[in-house]
Amino acid sequence: MAKNLGTKTLLLSGDLLLLYMALGLTLLLRYWGNDPDWELIRQHPLPFTLTYLVWLLIFGAFGLYDLRFVKNSKRFLYRLLRAMGANTTIAILIFYLVPFFEIEPRRNLFLLVFLATVLIFLWRYFFNILNLKTAASRVLFFGINKDVRSLVDYLLKNPQLRQKPVAFMSSEEYTSPRTLPLPHFTAQQHLAHLVRDFNIDTIAISREIKENKTLVSALFEVIPLGVAVIEFPAFFEMLTGKIPLLLIGEVWFLENLAGARKQFYEFFKRAIDLLLAVILGALGAMLFPFIALAIKLDSRGPLFFRQKRIGRHGKPFWLIKYRSMVKDAERMSGFKGNEKDPRHTHVGAFLRKSYLDELPQIINIIKGEMSFIGPRPERPEYVGELKQKIPFYEMRLLAPPGITGRAQINMENDASVEDAPEKMQYDLYYIKNRSIALDLLILLRTLFAVLQRQGR
Repeated sequence: MAKNLGTKTLLLSGDLLLLYMALGLTLLLRYWGNDPDWELIRQHPLPFTLTYLVWLLIFGAFGLYDLRFVKNSKRFLYRLLRAMGANTTIAILIFYLVPFFEIEPRRNLFLLVFLATVLIFLWRYFFNILNLKTAASRVLFFGINKDVRSLVDYLLKNPQLRQKPVAFMSSEEYTSPRTLPLPHFTAQQHLAHLVRDFNIDTIAISREIKENKTLVSALFEVIPLGVAVIEFPAFFEMLTGKIPLLLIGEVWFLENLAGARKQFYEFFKRAIDLLLAVILGALGAMLFPFIALAIKLDSRGPLFFRQKRIGRHGKPFWLIKYRSMVKDAERMSGFKGNEKDPRHTHVGAFLRKSYLDELPQIINIIKGEMSFIGPRPERPEYVGELKQKIPFYEMRLLAPPGITGRAQINMENDASVEDAPEKMQYDLYYIKNRSIALDLLILLRTLFAVLQRQGR
């Protein structure tokens, strides 16, 4: 975790340094001469410092500090260009709408954006190359199951995370028909020899291993060799931002979620919810006549769509949205995420693409039934079905449901029953780690999705 945090800090520091370098180069190119205007030059640092803080937040919203994207690819370049496009728009609004700033950069701003884009691209490009060449932590996985194999596959596909799986170890022979991508050893073999032979830096262990005195003694013997021993659930959570469902049980919930109510956090979150609800409610009130007229002219049916959902602690409520489908849509074929879904009206498709159909949920937020950030609420029949299929599913009801959440910003489709286990993993991570900072990150990532016009 410290290594990942250090990488993110280095990326952020490098970005900020190069933004100031771009400003310096811009001022040098524009004003340097026999008699430079020093007073004009001194007016630039303060407004651009405030602008850069916003820019770094936008970088975060576009995932430029997500280590999954710290690799040279078209996807990274696309995200960088989109982020700089958004930052340029924000800078124009700041400098031309805030009367406090006396400078009018015009050509300066566009020159700065060009220089900043080039410098940051070059910095990130070479950083990504060097990051891959830096020695990765070599990991031995003690215990084999579906979650362990999925994490190993994930790490092999993402070497920029600098965690290199090198071997499996288990208490007995591996008998599954699925071929393992790494060497496998049993507990009968000497662990210290394996650590030396494979230069192991980290051993990720499952919880049940701690109950085996022989295995615990073997692990204790390798600690003097400089090996870090970490429980697999914590390792999985650190690298993926999810909770491994197969390797947690009642003890995990007692340790991490029992008595997990955070009163100060919940107070401030509720205050922020109400403040945002008032602001967006005012915007929604201005848009209401136009949206209502468009819906009514486009198709027959009610203006609003109301559906019973399950909220915090299993309490049902009526979720409200603008109607985006034809009348009796539930009797027709189609599924969420299909761009050509025949159930969508023409106006409804636009509302869903722009997320404007979610605006009426401000009413649910004001009533305290929902929050802006939280696990997405499900229908009662789905909750009943998923409780039977997914262990501890009711634990996701510990937090107020939200319009957006970690599953929505990380999954392409979070609506199907088949994707519910992965969605549950993201929701449990949010409930365990919820904070104002995490809520802000999710809000920014949601803004990125809206700017991308990804829709649902």
